[in-house]
Amino acid sequence: MIRKKKEIPLDIPAKRDDVDSWLVVGLDPSLSSTGYALMKVTPGPGRAMVQTCTDGEWLAAGSVRPETAADPIWIRSKMIATHLREMISEAYDEFVYRYPEATTGPVAEKMGLIISLEYPTPTDDYLVALNRIIHLVFFESDMWAKFATVRILMTNAATLRSLMGLYRKGNNKGENIARAYDFINKDAYPQLDSDACDAVLLAMVARHVASIMLGFPDTVPENFKISLCNSERGTKGAGRNQKVIIKGLLHRPEYWYNYERRQFTLCIRDASSLKKGLIRQNYTI
Repeated sequence: MIRKKKEIPLDIPAKRDDVDSWLVVGLDPSLSSTGYALMKVTPGPGRAMVQTCTDGEWLAAGSVRPETAADPIWIRSKMIATHLREMISEAYDEFVYRYPEATTGPVAEKMGLIISLEYPTPTDDYLVALNRIIHLVFFESDMWAKFATVRILMTNAATLRSLMGLYRKGNNKGENIARAYDFINKDAYPQLDSDACDAVLLAMVARHVASIMLGFPDTVPENFKISLCNSERGTKGAGRNQKVIIKGLLHRPEYWYNYERRQFTLCIRDASSLKKGLIRQNYTI
């Protein structure tokens, strides 16, 4: 007797009315070479020009690396992050230049930004440091203010490989590159390397998230929908650190969160002052 496949409950986020399109940025961070892939996702027409799906337009793909590994980690990280930040900003500016009528006036298109990264291995000090500096550099300027909202999506390596159907052990970059070319045109991007290909795959995860956020969850492949929207509850950690989690990535604040400026307070103790009280200084970060 064939056992009935377990039905997984889904909690699909509602359509966001404050965003009309998404700029998706896939990043595979590494100090040796960081891959990137940019795509714009918009509602697309179906039959009779009724919007029933989304369209994705690839804008850029490639990798960026420091010329020398002799520079300190923070310098290499800041160079990489600064270049990527300017690339994102220029992608938005190019859209404004190409479609000025869509970005002005009372019905101007509201574009959101999804930065999709591989979750850094906690024990890898290099990746953790690079990830932190990318976050710091990306949002130290006013680049974020160009977008209606900014969201960060983290996907760990095992989840990405499972979603993409990648099973080869050991040196698997050839498999990853071949899979990336299922999504991006090889004639337009013939030099996709082992870093850029993973960025393409991470951008595709965010592309499906964008489809959900634009109100088209039925167009998302079932395995992606389950991974993103699974509403089953499980436990993480042990003992005092054990906590209940919802399995879907879009319900996990450590994997899917937004960037917004908030005010934080710094407490200062002036050793030259006879007063024991702390001086408080507010900063908007």
